[in-house]
Parts: sequence; C-alpha cells; structure tokens
Amino acid sequence: MAEPGERLSPFVYWGQKTDHISLKIDLKDVVDPIVDLTEDGLKFKADGIGIRGHNSYELDIEFYHPVDPDKSRYRVLDRCIDFHIQKKGDGEVWPRLTWKKINHPWLKIDFDKVAYEDESEEDNQPENDMSQEEVLKQLEKELDLDSAGEPDVPDFKTMYLFMYNLFQFVGFTFISCVLIVNFLRNKEEAITSGFQLVGNPLMVCQTAAIMEILHPMLGLVKSGALAPLMQVLGRNFILFVIILHEENIQSAPLVFFLLLTWSLIEVVRYPFYMLAVLDKKIYVVTWLRYTLWMPLYPVGIFLEGAVVIMSIPLYEMSQRFCLSLPNNANMAFYLPWLLYAYPPILLIAGYTMLTYMHNQRRKVIGGVTTSKSKKSS
Repeated sequence: MAEPGERLSPFVYWGQKTDHISLKIDLKDVVDPIVDLTEDGLKFKADGIGIRGHNSYELDIEFYHPVDPDKSRYRVLDRCIDFHIQKKGDGEVWPRLTWKKINHPWLKIDFDKVAYEDESEEDNQPENDMSQEEVLKQLEKELDLDSAGEPDVPDFKTMYLFMYNLFQFVGFTFISCVLIVNFLRNKEEAITSGFQLVGNPLMVCQTAAIMEILHPMLGLVKSGALAPLMQVLGRNFILFVIILHEENIQSAPLVFFLLLTWSLIEVVRYPFYMLAVLDKKIYVVTWLRYTLWMPLYPVGIFLEGAVVIMSIPLYEMSQRFCLSLPNNANMAFYLPWLLYAYPPILLIAGYTMLTYMHNQRRKVIGGVTTSKSKKSS
C-alpha cells in the first residue's frame, strides 16, 4: 500500500506519429478511471494493479504542444488503458511528450509506436531534418534513458526561473515582515509611514516583476502574458506615478494596507512558482496560492481604486505630469482625466483577473472531473 500522502504514478509508454500521440498506461483491472483531457494536458486517476500492486495511481501530464481533446479517444482494456490523442496543427514530431524537460522515471518510449513520414516524403525533406535514428536518439536523450545513473543538472531556463522567483519571494517576504513588525510595535506611526519603510525594496521588486510580462513572450513559461501585463502595469502605475511623486499620498494609511496586501499576495505566489519550475507540488502551497487570492485580490482592487480617487484632487492642484498648450510637442495631457477614468478600467481589469483566478482554482485544486472524451468501441 502507498504511504499516506504518497502519490503513485503508473508506467506510461508513449509513441507518436505526426498527427497523433499514443499513450499506454500500464495498469490492470481498472474500472471507471477519472480522466480529464484538455488541449494542454492529461489528468488521470484510477485504482488498479500497477508497479506497486493494487493501489490508487495518478498522472498529471502537461503536453509539449496543444492537442485536440474532441478528436481524441481512449479505451480501458484488461491489462492497460490506451489513449489515441490527436495533435493540433499540421503535425510535427515532438522531441518529448512533456512541456518541461524533466526525467520522469515512470515515462517510457513505446518504440513500436514511434513512426514518421513515409519514405516518399523524406526525399523532399531538407538535408538538416532528423532521420528516424536521430529522432530516436533525441528522444532517448530527452528522457535520459542512456544516463539513468547520472544526477540531473538543471538547464539554464530552470535555474533562471527558480532564482528569479526566489529573489521575488525573499524581497516580498522582507517587505511583509517589515510592515507587520512595525505595525505591531507602533500601529499609529506604522500606518502613516508604510512607503518610507519599504518603498525602495518594493520598487526593486516591482521593477523586476516586468520580467513576468516577458517570460511568456520569450517562451520561458507556458502561461499567457495578459494576466501579468494587467497586474504589473497596474501596480507600477500606482506605485511609480501616483504614490512616488506625491508625499501626501505616501503617508496615507490606505497606502500602508495596499503595500501589505500586495506583499502578502506574492509571499504565497512565488513559492508555488518555485516548486512548479522544479515540477514539484506541495498541497499546502498550492492551496494557499489558489485560495488566499479570494480575500486579498478584492481588497487590493478596492485599495488601489481608493488610492487613485484620493490622489485626484492632489494632482489637480499640483498639475504634475500635466502638459498644456502651446508647447513644442503641440499636444496636451491632463493626468487627472486619466485618474478619473482609472477606477472603471480597474473594475473591468479586476473582474477579468478574478475570473481568471477562479478558473485556475477550479482547474488546479477543484478536483479531477470525468472527461467526455470519446471511447472507442
């Protein structure tokens, strides 16, 4: 039997053609498996007889490229579960099954089902295309089948993403601790000096956060760029434009609680990303990541809107960042107009972000649902 909390994975044998992926899950006597097949991955859970005898086995595979769930199917046999998963697009040979380049001990190549284009098509291929033998060697290399005894060495991308998330985690943890400790020592003084206490380290962390917009654009992470774009640009506008240049706002209690809310969100977000980079999961960290946003995000949205509204009369008086005609640029800009428009924009962006996080929570910790994928007869 598996130890409490231990997650068992069955052996999975995979092969491919240019148009589909073949998976064979090595489990016997499986009845009613729980399958969730999406274009990004496969979640599987079932009781059966596998490498550790009769136990509950799970899989969570993130595919190298998107697939078409509607054109895919699976069938439950006495000795295994067979999947025929249709690739999206024109079809290409994947160098590996999973998005992340990680050696999974349970993942094996089914060499009988590794197929390629017809020989007639190979004549028309460029000379630098890989032959069947070269692709097999590449697959073996990706899965580390010929160096099982050697220790895994993280690649540059893994090391960079881990160190980036570690840097941000340490930074926001420091910010949170400074704010909380000062609040406990002297509440009245702390709530009027939040920006003075942590302004510099916060600006460093928020400047570094711009990289989160670039990571998906550069292909370093698989998520989209819209969510980090809205969050980073929104925060940086409030921090570097509104708060930084108006001392009366810096001393407002609302700013103290806004900075604390931002920091608490990140203290649970970055450890989750650090583990994800290493393809590790700790349930408590995952649960915190996809649960604490429910109180913290709405509070953060409210405080951001309140700070913007509070700043409008101050910037109307100071005329800072305003440009009036005539001038050499022959253009005018009045910052308070943008500040008046910001709360409605914030509501729309906030609703989009909350909806995104709600869907992510359902996907990650909302439970594995039975798939409607077609079963072959």
